[in-house]
Amino acid sequence: MASTGSGNVRQRPFLQFSHKRNHSELQMEEIAGSFTPLLIVISLAFVVPLVLTRLKRLRLPIVVGEILAGIVIGRSGFGWVTHEDQLLTLLAEFGFVFLMFLAGMEIDFANLNIEMPGTTSGANGRTAPADGRSRRSFGPLSIGLASFLLTLSLSTIVGFVLLRMGLVSSPWMMALIMSTTSLGVVMPVLKEQELIRGRFGQTILIAALVADFATMILITVVIATISHGLTFDILLISLLFVAFFLLYRLGIVSLNRFESLRRTLEDLSRTTARIKIRGAFTIMLLFVVMAEVLGAEIILGAFIAGAMLSLLSTREDLEAMHQLEAVGFGFFIPIFFIMVGVDFNLGALISSTEALLLLPFLVLAAFLVKLLPALLFRLQFTWRETMSAGFLLSSRLSLIVAASAIGLNLGIISESVNTMIILVAIVTVTVAPLIFNRIAPRTADDTLPPIVVFGAERLGLQVAEQLLGHNEKVVLVDPDADLIARARQRSSAGIEVMHANIDEEEEKLAGYLDLADTVVVTLSDTDRNRHICHVARTRYGVDHIVTLVRETNRLVEFETLNVTVFNPSLDQAALLSLLARNPDIYELLTRTDDNKEVSEVWLHNPAYDDRSLRELDLPGDVLILSIRRDGEFIVPRGNTQLEYGDHLTLVGTFDHLHEARALFH
Repeated sequence: MASTGSGNVRQRPFLQFSHKRNHSELQMEEIAGSFTPLLIVISLAFVVPLVLTRLKRLRLPIVVGEILAGIVIGRSGFGWVTHEDQLLTLLAEFGFVFLMFLAGMEIDFANLNIEMPGTTSGANGRTAPADGRSRRSFGPLSIGLASFLLTLSLSTIVGFVLLRMGLVSSPWMMALIMSTTSLGVVMPVLKEQELIRGRFGQTILIAALVADFATMILITVVIATISHGLTFDILLISLLFVAFFLLYRLGIVSLNRFESLRRTLEDLSRTTARIKIRGAFTIMLLFVVMAEVLGAEIILGAFIAGAMLSLLSTREDLEAMHQLEAVGFGFFIPIFFIMVGVDFNLGALISSTEALLLLPFLVLAAFLVKLLPALLFRLQFTWRETMSAGFLLSSRLSLIVAASAIGLNLGIISESVNTMIILVAIVTVTVAPLIFNRIAPRTADDTLPPIVVFGAERLGLQVAEQLLGHNEKVVLVDPDADLIARARQRSSAGIEVMHANIDEEEEKLAGYLDLADTVVVTLSDTDRNRHICHVARTRYGVDHIVTLVRETNRLVEFETLNVTVFNPSLDQAALLSLLARNPDIYELLTRTDDNKEVSEVWLHNPAYDDRSLRELDLPGDVLILSIRRDGEFIVPRGNTQLEYGDHLTLVGTFDHLHEARALFH
């Protein structure tokens, strides 16, 4: 930073290569300044998660801890770090952009581009209406959109109340700030409670996704209107979406038609070039710069860039996605949240008696504008699920803080209101998940999840028989009554055969799909197979879907759904080569008459978190063959420590494997 004594810029050792210094060099030095504030911030980013893990009873999200740490060292605390530090300001702004970029990557457009057919009523497909009759169902997207519109209407009332009190100059911006939901909080909570599968979890997830996406776009439009007026220049924002679709189509065509390009990207992604990471940053900054040029908010550009990568990515890109998250959450994003705390002006809140009296009202309003619209969930779910969904959707964090910061910079909201909004974010993100965890329905962990096989033709029946031989609970489904009649005659006693259509209101089938971890689709009609995969994935949240696809030119359609494809013309060679090179492994995987089995299970028992393998007392002859964690395969050793959420591959006898699966689950 510039010296106040002599008026000359303080020289830094690595910039003393020239006695004659130009203007750009002076700017670089002023931006760099001292690295001491950066060291303080990064040290806090390192220490806060360690401290919070020791304070498990508080259950504070890490980002809340980062904001509180920023308050301690910022203008409301010791004043060690100020918002005037240009280096930290630049890094915090980039962290803000990167956060919105990763939020865009979280969007699964497969959940939004399908018209949800009617489903059955009840919680997770297991609770029928009191009168025993089926009622018209509302899909997750319909409930999410209607809930957001009601939330926006109620939030607008809150905005006008604050306008009458002279605390804001734009009720519309305040309405959008109150309408946000933290998708980054909703998703982990649903995963932790194992509710992300099934219609209940998927409906909450889509409602949060709609709130994030809609508020992101509307905030950009409102800010453009306030800054430039209601002019045709606002239509320029649509050029961002034009660029989005053009680049998306270009990316799809390039990756599908030019196999050499795909191979080159894969090869370079494993070298120091990390080409996929560089490409992701390029796309993000391209849309950010376009947003700046068009007069839109940069958060919309970053968000759209992340959404594009979400559309273009396949399973092979999971490692690159995890690397991007590591860069963001490991460095840039903590700086943003700590600097939010640094800028927190407690004095402005304390000095305003009106703001202090208004704080309880704002916290109450933050819950009510979500709880009341969540009553729409009652059209599909129980009262318990409805109320728990309303509380979880009340969680706000990243977007509300970011939107409030934008409003403060533009002079739309006062500093005291900005401080209140940060406090509202801290309260809702801490309290709402705790209430949800207390009242949300629990999954039946002791129930063996079924594998649902669609297609009662010869192949489907053979698959069902094989699965039954591996001690799986199998449900065979087909809409053809004749095929079902023949399957009932030929199938083993342990297979449940159902005459049902996934598009119709079938209470029993919906219950099985809500519980299922795996769906297998064996129909000969490719279009029908794709539709079943889409419904199973988007409406019921089934993670593992395996489907038969005979047409090689249509494989990409299924890859975008993240389903596992079996193509006879391509995969038969792989199976034959496996049999030739590793006959014992093939026999272990396929035989059902030797009481030996290979099985996979998710580690969802907290008692085994941070436990090393040598500490485990596994049942009988069970061994852990491999561990998959964050897209990476780990070869287990005695000192390998398990982590909650690990995907374990086990081998052993049937009975002992069943015990081990129950143990880890």
